[in-house]
Amino acid sequence: MKTDRTATDFYYNDYWGLSEAPATSPDSAGQIEEETGFLMALCNAAGGDGIASKKERDHIVGVASVKGYLPEAIEKIDEMADAAESKTIEEMATDAKNSMCIGTLRFAAGAIIFEAIKAASKDGLDDKEMEAIRCIADIMGVAKEKVDVIAELVAEEEALKKKRIAACIPDHPCLAPEYKK
Repeated sequence: MKTDRTATDFYYNDYWGLSEAPATSPDSAGQIEEETGFLMALCNAAGGDGIASKKERDHIVGVASVKGYLPEAIEKIDEMADAAESKTIEEMATDAKNSMCIGTLRFAAGAIIFEAIKAASKDGLDDKEMEAIRCIADIMGVAKEKVDVIAELVAEEEALKKKRIAACIPDHPCLAPEYKK
């Protein structure tokens, strides 16, 4: 069987139920603009506690990679994460407001908040990170109650991942240390 579907197509369809990658959609304002807008929110969340850790940065790079982001967008992650470490909540809010004006990002606020929580959680979700995420969410029009539901989904997904690993591959030699018994 020959197919022209990519890993990115699979991710968007399997994980989010989308029929195409948003940044390459005809509704897109421009791929690099949408990708950096999305990544800025994740970097701001990760840096909300003053430190965007290696684990958080690696997660953001991984998300960008699986989503098929342009190399020039991925190359900006460290720079955006470094900048986020010293941003005020107001500066993060301005970034969020600007991002929500870009193409298909205006439809992605919930997904952005979901991925921001996942990224910030990689080294333990700090209260300051959650404050930044709530600020970003508020500017994006995501209600506090919905942020709470999204945060719960992130926690449930991680718990399900651990359960899946324990049931399917508990002794796999490539298993990350945090998932070994």
